Amino acid sequence: MLLITTVGGFLGALLLLVTSSEMFSAIVATVIFAAGPALLRRMTGRATHGPGYLLSAALLFCVAIYGGYFNGGLGIMLLAVFGLIGFTDLNAMNGLKNIISAILSLVSVATYTTAGLIDWTYAVPLSIATAVGGLLGAALARRITNPTILRAFITLVGGAMTIAFFVL
Repeated sequence: MLLITTVGGFLGALLLLVTSSEMFSAIVATVIFAAGPALLRRMTGRATHGPGYLLSAALLFCVAIYGGYFNGGLGIMLLAVFGLIGFTDLNAMNGLKNIISAILSLVSVATYTTAGLIDWTYAVPLSIATAVGGLLGAALARRITNPTILRAFITLVGGAMTIAFFVL
């Protein structure tokens, strides 16, 4: 998973350097529209070997490319992928999501830094705020022991972020 994430994140970051956001959005929307129903039909249970494993790897790769390119809403997308793959423990899924998100961020930042696209005036305070938010979010997630409540909370936050992205 880590190798898939690293390569996908790097490719997503490279795509940002060579495409417009409108073009990438059109590509993502087209791929999701075309592949969505087939993915949902094939993603049943934990995919650990055979065709299910390859499909899981491909799905994670696509999300990693998205994460390397844009990263907005990545956490909820990763949780959805883990659910499709067959993960059921939300705390474990959240931990894996955090590791994968960190790798995607590191790969993207390294790529963007090499290309001279990082404005460090804003990056440092944003990094501090992100770290504090991650620590507080993890502490809160550990306190919520009921998986139904945790799932509802994650859905509520994801929905609020979706609305914020479209409104703001």
